[in-house]
Amino acid sequence: MVEHSSQGTSGAAPGETPGAAGEAAVAAELKAAAAAGAPGAYRAYAELLTGRGQLDEALPWWARAADAGDADASRTLAICHKDRGDSPEAERWYRTAADRDGGCAFGLARLLQESGDTAGAEEWYGRGAALGSVECKTNGAVMLAARGEWDTALERLAEASAEGDGVATRTRQVIEAILADLADWSETLAEAEADGDPEAAYEALRDLLDPDRKGMFDTYPHMVAEAEALYARAAAIGSAKALVDQAILVARDDSRWEEAHALAERAHALGYDGAAYVLGVWSEERGELRAAEEWYRKADEADDGHIWACFNLGMLCKRQRRLDEAERWLRATGVDEEDPDPFDESEERIVTALEDIAAIRADPARQPPEEWRERLPALAVRAEEGGPDAWFDYADALDRLYRLPEAAAWYRKAGTPRALLDLGRMLYEVGGAKGIRMVRYYEPAAAEGDAGAAYDIGRIHDEAGDKRTAEVWFHRAADLGHGRAAWWLGRTSEERGGDPQQAERWYIRAARAGLTPPAFLAGRSMVRRGAHADAEPLLRAACDGDHMEAPYWLAKALRGLGRPEEAESRLRRAVEARPPVLRQYGGMARLDLPDPRLDLAEVLVELGRDEAAGESLAEVFAESPRHRTAHRLAGGIARRRGDLEAAARHYEEAAEHDPDGEAGMSLTKIRALLTHVTHPH
Repeated sequence: MVEHSSQGTSGAAPGETPGAAGEAAVAAELKAAAAAGAPGAYRAYAELLTGRGQLDEALPWWARAADAGDADASRTLAICHKDRGDSPEAERWYRTAADRDGGCAFGLARLLQESGDTAGAEEWYGRGAALGSVECKTNGAVMLAARGEWDTALERLAEASAEGDGVATRTRQVIEAILADLADWSETLAEAEADGDPEAAYEALRDLLDPDRKGMFDTYPHMVAEAEALYARAAAIGSAKALVDQAILVARDDSRWEEAHALAERAHALGYDGAAYVLGVWSEERGELRAAEEWYRKADEADDGHIWACFNLGMLCKRQRRLDEAERWLRATGVDEEDPDPFDESEERIVTALEDIAAIRADPARQPPEEWRERLPALAVRAEEGGPDAWFDYADALDRLYRLPEAAAWYRKAGTPRALLDLGRMLYEVGGAKGIRMVRYYEPAAAEGDAGAAYDIGRIHDEAGDKRTAEVWFHRAADLGHGRAAWWLGRTSEERGGDPQQAERWYIRAARAGLTPPAFLAGRSMVRRGAHADAEPLLRAACDGDHMEAPYWLAKALRGLGRPEEAESRLRRAVEARPPVLRQYGGMARLDLPDPRLDLAEVLVELGRDEAAGESLAEVFAESPRHRTAHRLAGGIARRRGDLEAAARHYEEAAEHDPDGEAGMSLTKIRALLTHVTHPH
């Protein structure tokens, strides 16, 4: 505070605003009522604590409310535990009221559905619907539609729609559109069958694999069977292209990979050369680099210059540092690298790849290291003599030399968890394989307690959009001590909102692994809740790690610990860092950033250095002449030096934008003093 008036303005405790005092009194009353077991008090006090972000303190009171029969409290507890990644505890609380509350039944059913227990989910959607939950009725209907029970599903969706569920209305419309499309595809295909026209049969089904329809197959898996039946009809009259589309559809299910591969190979054997390109893509995604190259070459030869086969061959060669070959394949696409079409994304990709090849040639660090070339013959001799360690060492050397297909063969031969992990990382991070296909290579190391492997599995699922599975793996990695996994969990907890305590715990664990950003985030969280002593070492670590925002929050912690002299130096660093900090944030986000110049002014006033404080405020006024807080501080400085008129002008400006706040009260006092001075009695 700038002012040091002895006149009180309310019954608030020192350092506490009147509003804060009132809130504290309400909280005390609610806590006392809850402790006494007053009706509704458990829930009321739990809601207050939750609203403050004190979920640790709220959970026991939610539990008391749930034990007293409050179904909403049971559901809240379940949601909190689910958000904290504790699914068993979430399920336990849902089950405490699911047999009598539709909301809990719905939550339980969703939890079971997400965990893969479809039978349990269907049971609880049904029981929830019987309890009157329209959401349960809708979701249960969607599960029926997913396995092809269209008529029953539409019936139940119509009922839910009539009960006012907009989701049911929209879902019913989607399913009706899907069924209409199926009928249209079947009818158009029948015309092609009657004419015996394979090309027309293929064209009849082209829209089935439109990317916009991907969600249709995800939500309604029975559609795969419906689509397959149509493709089989098209293939029966000689459409090899339809066989490839069927293969693409089947390949969505990993358990049917062999079946999909056989369909595509059959299409290729029947003379459809486009199948070779698809087989090349699949081989590359699965890390089968030699097979991928072979299929791409076949696609290029058959198509007399298949642009994407050429591009993919170029990228395969670039990753293996076969740079001359890579250039030839990329230029075989026919793109004019000197004058590419600026509106053609494919041409941009090709030109970028050619530029990257030039960059690799110019950077020795991105080329195969010569020392490993020299060591390779001796490692090869050891590998021929046999043994997993020797095989691994040889594979590792080949990996470093970008001889990826050979390295893959020797990693597989070694077969140890460590070798398989390095194989998966090589193929995914360097070889162009699809991450989700490589998870199987990471799993043995993760099962042996490799935190990095568990983290990588989580990252792969996260990048694939599967947040639930990612969270499971990040929990495992964090429990094994992986800092970045703990950081991810903290950020996720914070993004969900309402649980800053859980986020802070994860950030602390991440900071223990030596990571600077989570050390800052944990320290900032502690300062915000007043735990200044706990925050200080974390924020010092963040400052040592050159985190630009850490000095400001360390200064706040030091001020909270009554050490304004130390806070001053940190605030001066924060003022210096302010321009780059602002550049890190977008337009609206900048509005929420604190201005360290104001805090510096407050500290300087506290230290009795009003003139220096005024200089800091002058910088603020130069940018924002009507800044409310700056005027309030300037008003206090003017009053301290006895310039009541200047103080009044500053407080008037501050009060204009905050008429009911502190500036207004100070202005009233100043006006009273001015009246006393100009009209003496």
